[in-house]
Amino acid sequence: MPHSRSASLDARRIAVAVAPALIAAAVVLSVFLSVQDRLPGRMAVHIGDGGRADGFSGQGSFLATALGVLVGDGVVFGGLALWIRPNPGVQRVLAAIGGAVAVLTGWLVTAVLLANTDVSDAATVTLPGTQAALAFGAAALYAAVGWAACGTAQETETVSGPSAQAPRLTLGDAETAGWTQVTGSRVLPVTGALILAAGIVVCVTTGWAPALPLLLTGTPMTVLTSARVTADRRGITVTPSLVPWPRLNVPLERITEAGHRTVNPLRDFGGWGYRARPGASGIVLRTGDAISARLTTGSEFVVTVDDAATAAALLNTLADRERRTSAGG
Repeated sequence: MPHSRSASLDARRIAVAVAPALIAAAVVLSVFLSVQDRLPGRMAVHIGDGGRADGFSGQGSFLATALGVLVGDGVVFGGLALWIRPNPGVQRVLAAIGGAVAVLTGWLVTAVLLANTDVSDAATVTLPGTQAALAFGAAALYAAVGWAACGTAQETETVSGPSAQAPRLTLGDAETAGWTQVTGSRVLPVTGALILAAGIVVCVTTGWAPALPLLLTGTPMTVLTSARVTADRRGITVTPSLVPWPRLNVPLERITEAGHRTVNPLRDFGGWGYRARPGASGIVLRTGDAISARLTTGSEFVVTVDDAATAAALLNTLADRERRTSAGG
């Protein structure tokens, strides 16, 4: 039953993302064919400041571009909604955004077509600002309706945790052990550097005030791109490699069982860094092997890092010892 419900929600979200693009493409094509003989050969295709035309194109080019954008919107957002099924929260956002973009695009393209109708000189074409307001209003309305239609993220849709037969390391009662690895991201430092560079350019050309959001965003993305992951008697500890803070710790008493699995940041968590979604959270810096700890709350905590299987086995052994000690065994 949960699987059937999940499949039904997947199909609904994909439809929310794709249907507006196909409908908008059909409407644009229908309107174009109905007014084609009343359109100028050189159409106004971009309306600039003041509501007057400042960009022009032939009829065929305009239609091909409009249909290409609409169909491309459906393909891209529908494909993303399909690919990101393990993350229902992000899937829902993508579906609502994709449908809203199609509504906005279809409305504006249709408005431009009608504005060109019965015009002898495309340079005289105007488009009232109310059309843009109506287009954004329709897109916002569809986003709200689509968001509701997508349903809520269900716990049954989350990725399952580690195997019930999780491995242990052989460790004597008097022995102690620790495991540590450094993990990093290739995406975050590049993205952070680009944002910082943009912030510096804006600061030089415009001033520090508009550059501040870029600098505040780019700096942590550049600095917090690698982390040291430690598994020992304290549980799982993740600390940035370059600075001592912020440090995240999941103590042993909160860990029911540990395992490892492959994690894809975008598909499973919707991005990189510290991520959270219904039923799961963690530090996700790259695609690949990850420690997967099932917590006493029933949720999952993951950290992408090499040799996650060894860390998980050690955590299971230490967690068992912690439970025996707490029970007085």
